[in-house]
Order: sequence, then C-alpha cells, then structure tokens
Amino acid sequence: MPTYIYRALDKKGKTVKGEMEAVNELEVSTKIAKLGYIPVSIGFKTDKSLSLFVYLFKKRVRKVSTKSLIVFTRQFATIVKAAVPVIEGLGVLAEQSDDVSLKEALNAVIRDVEGGQKLSEAMSKHPQVFSELYVNTVVAGEAGGVLDKVLLHLASVLEEEEETRANIKSAMRYPIMVVIALFVAVFILSVLVIPQFAKVYAGFDANLPIPTQIMILIGKAFKNYWYVTFPLFAGILGVVKFLINTPKGRLWWDGLKFRMIIIGEIYNKIVMLRFSSMLSVLYQAGLPILKIMDIVKITIGNVVVAREIEQIKKDVADGKGISGGVLGSKLFPRLVGYMISIGEKTGSLSLMLDSLCDYFTLEVRTALRNLTSLIEPIMTLVLGIVVAFMALSIFLPMWNLVQVVKQAT
Repeated sequence: MPTYIYRALDKKGKTVKGEMEAVNELEVSTKIAKLGYIPVSIGFKTDKSLSLFVYLFKKRVRKVSTKSLIVFTRQFATIVKAAVPVIEGLGVLAEQSDDVSLKEALNAVIRDVEGGQKLSEAMSKHPQVFSELYVNTVVAGEAGGVLDKVLLHLASVLEEEEETRANIKSAMRYPIMVVIALFVAVFILSVLVIPQFAKVYAGFDANLPIPTQIMILIGKAFKNYWYVTFPLFAGILGVVKFLINTPKGRLWWDGLKFRMIIIGEIYNKIVMLRFSSMLSVLYQAGLPILKIMDIVKITIGNVVVAREIEQIKKDVADGKGISGGVLGSKLFPRLVGYMISIGEKTGSLSLMLDSLCDYFTLEVRTALRNLTSLIEPIMTLVLGIVVAFMALSIFLPMWNLVQVVKQAT
C-alpha cells in the first residue's frame, strides 16, 4: 500500500502536515475530512535518494493526454455496452492506443483485473492517468450496472474541459505574442541601438535624457550582468511559485483568481461549470451525496471553493440539502442554488444539473470568445506606452543633440 504525504488546514486555518498509508488519494482525503481538516495537497511519498531530475522525468513520461483519455473512455463505454468482456475490451484498446503511457497503464490494469481486482481498484493505482473523479465514476458505474452510461457522461465532461482549455490558450495567444514582441524590441534597442547615443553624448560631456538612461541601464543588465539578471529573474519566479504553493499562499492566490479584472468573472464561470459537471456525473452515477461532496472538493482545484464545498457538505449532513449550502455561500451564483433547489423539490436534480452544465458551457464559450476583444484595449494601451517610451528614448537624444552641438561650437 503506497504512502501519501498530505497538507491540510484545520478549523482555525493552521497548516497540518502528515503521512498516511492508503489505496489512493480519495481514501487519504476521506480520512483527512474525518479528522476535521480541509485537504490542500496530497502526493506520493518518494524516495529521497531519487534525484529530482529522475522524479520529474518519470512524472512527465507518465502523463497521458486528455484527448487520448477521452477517446479511450468513449471506446470503452461502447465496448461495455456491447457486453464485451472487460479484459478482452481493455486488451483491444491497449493494443490500438498510440499513447505509450496510456497503453502501459491499461496493460497494468488488465493484469490486476485478471488477478481478481475490481476495475476501479486497478485504475486507482494509476492516479496520473485516472483521476479521483474518473475512478469514483467507475466505482458507481460498477455498483449500479450502468458503467457504459456514466462513462459516456464522463467523456462529455472531459471534452468540455479540454475545449475550455483550448479556448483559453487561443484567447491568450494574442497578448502573449504582444508581450514577447515588446520584450524582443526592448532587448534589441537597449543592447544594440541606445548605447550608440551614449558614446556620442560622452564626447560632448552632456547628460542623456532620462528615458534613454533607463534603456541604457536595461541594456547593461542584459549585456554585462546577464549572469545576475536572468538567475535573479528565475529566482523571483521560483520564490513566488513556492509562496503560492504554501497553504496561506494557495488560499490567497485561489481567492485572487476570482477578483482579477476581466479574468475573475470568466474564472468563476469555469469553476461553476466544473462544479456542476462533476456533481452531475457523480450524482447520476448513484454515489452518496456526502461522498460526492468529498470527491468534488478534491478535484475542483481551488482551496477557496473546497472550503465552501466543505460547508455545503455540513449543511447536507444537517438536512438542509445541497441548495441550502449553495444559497448560503457568497461564492456561488444565486442561479446555481435556485436550480439545485428546484431539482431537489421536484425530484429532477439530475435534469437541473444537466441544465446548469449547458448554461455554464454556453457562458464560458461566450466569455472566452469575447476575451480577446476585452484584452485588446488593455494590450493596445500597454503597447502604446512601451512604444512611446522607446520612441522617446531614441528621438529625445536626437533632438537634444542639435542643441548640444550648437553649444559645443
């Protein structure tokens, strides 16, 4: 049984660290929740003698693309629906898979199933391929005899998430290209062009304009002190990343995501889509509602939302239902609470959750399509300021040089 290292927050917000033996991360999270803690991070305990390079390399090699997993899930659902034996079906899918990591994981799952383990138990041994959401969906499908249906639903959710990620990358492509172009322009001007003015001015014993002096300092930092500048920049990024990964830093960063201009509103919609999608999949799979809350809390990917879900779970345990906790939360839109409330009262919660998924899917797609148009004015302003500054750093010396020459003669 593998050993996991976990970090969690107690009721007072203090960090709690420890180790625990468990079958998978879900079991660790369940045990932590029973202790009254909120999980922050859960990971395998690795051998300290293993070098960081080897460890990261292994994790990178084992990563399976979402597209490969989606294709496998749909194909596997079709095989299960056709009443093909699980071992035989997995063997065919493993053989035809082009993803080496997925192929290795499926072959290992086949061996475990042949050894008498349940499919969900075998999949839980490969968290780098099959997430907690995936494994528990399979658990519910096995128990209810509806594995094909829940797998198809899960595949649809995975497709929506993959499309969302692709749309985000597409929307951010323009600002990233602008930032790179500005960096290259500043680098070329500060290293190759501006220093030439410094040589001319030095001959007349005159002071350069302030914009030009700033560009010269930037050029010197790049050219003469690159061995300090670049490590310092990388060090700052490393420190920021480290602080964000601490419990308090993670809590601050996850909360900041909701308050960012433009991005915050879109991020909130993406989180709501993820919440409603996972809730829908697990609820239709027939899992107990408290266990569903535990799974969603782990897989939602945001500590602030995880705290809210923990409170919702307590409200459910007190008999208030999911809607009671959602309506009492300041983070969740009122629409989510109202829709869930209607579903609970009319016995059509599954239908209401699907409607929420459709609604937030449309909202996220529309928001991401409009993201570029919202970012363009900001990027244009930034671009104008930087270009104006670079232009001043070049033309001010040229304009002043005439006066300097006149004074010298």
